Amino acid sequence: MKGRCSNSQCFVHDGEACALGHLRHAECSSWTTTESKVEATASPSVTSARVPWSGSALGLADLSNLVSRGRSILVGMLGAHDAGKTTLLVGNYLQLLRGRTLAEARFAGSRTLGAWESLAAWTRFDDAARPPSFPPHTPRGTSRVPGLLHLALRDPKEDLRDLLLTDAPGEWFTRWSIQEDAPDAEGARWIVRHADAFMVLADSARLSGPTRGQARNEVRQLLERLGNHVDGRPTVLVWSKADHKPGEVIREALRRALDEHIPHATQVECSTESGESLATALDAAVRDAWTPARASPVLEPVLQHQPFAVFRGTRAHS
Repeated sequence: MKGRCSNSQCFVHDGEACALGHLRHAECSSWTTTESKVEATASPSVTSARVPWSGSALGLADLSNLVSRGRSILVGMLGAHDAGKTTLLVGNYLQLLRGRTLAEARFAGSRTLGAWESLAAWTRFDDAARPPSFPPHTPRGTSRVPGLLHLALRDPKEDLRDLLLTDAPGEWFTRWSIQEDAPDAEGARWIVRHADAFMVLADSARLSGPTRGQARNEVRQLLERLGNHVDGRPTVLVWSKADHKPGEVIREALRRALDEHIPHATQVECSTESGESLATALDAAVRDAWTPARASPVLEPVLQHQPFAVFRGTRAHS
C-alpha cells in the first residue's frame, strides 16, 4: 500500500481499518498517495450510509467505536510460532457458526466477519484444486498492536459482551520472554498490559519431537515472564495438538513452572481432531473473565477518630 492517511486518529497505513469506515482508501479525502492527494470520487447520496468498521481485523481506532457500548473482554493468545493460536481461534468461530455457545453465551454478531472468513476459508472444501488446510502463519511485524478479532456474545440473561481475541505472531512472545523491553516485542507488551485473560499455548507436537528441549524452555520462559505481570487475571495453559503426547518429565516440569509463577492458572488440552476441545479451551478463559472480580474494600482514613471527618482526596498528613 503506497500512501498514508493525514488523519492523526487513523492508522489505515499500518494495516488497520479506516477510522471513518471507508472500504476503499481512495474514497477518503484524508488518504494521500505518494504522488498526490486523492479526492473523494463522489459525494454520498442521501440514502447512503457507512458503518465504522470494514470487516477486517480491528485496531486501536476501531476500539474507540466499539468499547463505548458496553463491557468488553480482551483475551491474549500467547505462544510460540506454530503453537496453534490461529487454528484454535478459527475452530471456535466454526463452532459458533454451528450454534455452539461460548461460556454459555450465544453468537450475537461480529465486526470482523471478513477477517474471520478469510481465515476459515482455508479449512473449507470450497475449492476442488486446494484441499482444506490449517490457516497460514500470522505475519511477523513490528506493529503497535496485534490484529484483534471480534465476537459479540449474549448470555441467557441477555447481558452482552464484546469479546476481542488477539491474533499475533508467535515470534513476538518468544522475543518478549527473552527480553521484555525488546523493540520488536511492543505488540506482546500491549497484549500483556491490556488483556483481561490469557491463554498460553504449549505445542504438544514440539514438546514430544526432536526439539522438545528447546520447546520446553520457550514455554517455561514465557510462563516466568507472564507471571511477573498477570496480577491474578484468569490464565489458561492450553496443551495444543493434544493428539501428541509429551513425556511425563517435560509435562511435570511445565506444571511446576505454572504452579510457581501463575498458581491460579488452569490447564486444558485441545486438538483439531476434536472441535469440542478447541471450544472448551477458549470457554475456560472467557467464563472466568465474563464477570470481573470484586475490588478490594476501600479503607478510608478517619481524622481525629471522628466518623464524620472521613478524609477523602490526597493523603492525610499528621
